[in-house]
Amino acid sequence: MPVTQIASGRAFTYLDNIGQIGISGPSLRHPVGLARGAGDILYVANWGTESQPNARITKCVLSTQEWIADIGRPGSGPGEFLWPGGLVADSQENLYVTDQAASKVAVFDKDGAFIAQWGEQGSGPGQLCGPSGLAFDSQENLFVSDTRNHRVQKFTKDGEFLGSTGSKGPAEGRFSMPWGIAIDREDNLYVADWGNSRVQKLSPEGSYLQTFGRPGHGKGELDHPSDVAVDRDGDVYVADWANNRVVIYQSNGDFLAALVGDATNLSRWAQDKVAANPDLAKARMRADLEPEWRLWHPSAIHVGDDYKITIAEMQHMRVQVYQKDPDFLEAQFTL
Repeated sequence: MPVTQIASGRAFTYLDNIGQIGISGPSLRHPVGLARGAGDILYVANWGTESQPNARITKCVLSTQEWIADIGRPGSGPGEFLWPGGLVADSQENLYVTDQAASKVAVFDKDGAFIAQWGEQGSGPGQLCGPSGLAFDSQENLFVSDTRNHRVQKFTKDGEFLGSTGSKGPAEGRFSMPWGIAIDREDNLYVADWGNSRVQKLSPEGSYLQTFGRPGHGKGELDHPSDVAVDRDGDVYVADWANNRVVIYQSNGDFLAALVGDATNLSRWAQDKVAANPDLAKARMRADLEPEWRLWHPSAIHVGDDYKITIAEMQHMRVQVYQKDPDFLEAQFTL
């Protein structure tokens, strides 16, 4: 039965989840980046390391969970990446993925063909150190969260440096290990300020505008946020990594709701795995499965123009899917 949370004239309903652990095909391995394409296509960036070379982009259909392809492969050469930190699609559905290990951005077309890569290690203008989140503005300038340089840099789609904002520190407009980023319809920039446990909103010119959240574990508080998204109405969604939830704010910064995970069902990929393993099915019947339902280290969040919310869980190797109804009307009774 769908689980729905109602808050301030919006309804957030759990729909489904996608994923099972694996290193290729219809599976995920520590997902850290999300992008949407045409025709309900979902792209998921899978994280890898030198000891676990699983890096790839999984392409599938969001509604049917049909697996389509793996894009990219582990390594340091052209068309390869080792430690992805973020993923975004441009208007042509070309895919841009950061490689934190190589301090570069790799580009693929929607069918998986390698197009280009750019970036070099360093702390100077246009150089990168452990880049993670990515976002395009309305002119398709690419913003890159330059995590270990504690700043956000702006590039053309071809990697030409255009500018940067931020430096290390706790003050307004400064960052500590920024991770995910997002841009709203007015080209304002939102930065998941990981080390400072907050999200900062900046103007298109990089001036500080607003803070969402503060360090903590209570209502509306954050503990090392990993990603941020903004929907077409201005509601702000934050992947609250260490609190294992997604916190949703209104555009004025007021707390709206929190999603903690409602995956009481297995994904279709996981159903196939359990059906093929009777011992696993029996073990699941005996186990307390509630911890499995909940979010565990949400690493990325995406909200589409259709108000479909996708949340990547790094440790549960899946993506949970919710639907926002922005025009929900509570029933009125006359007694």
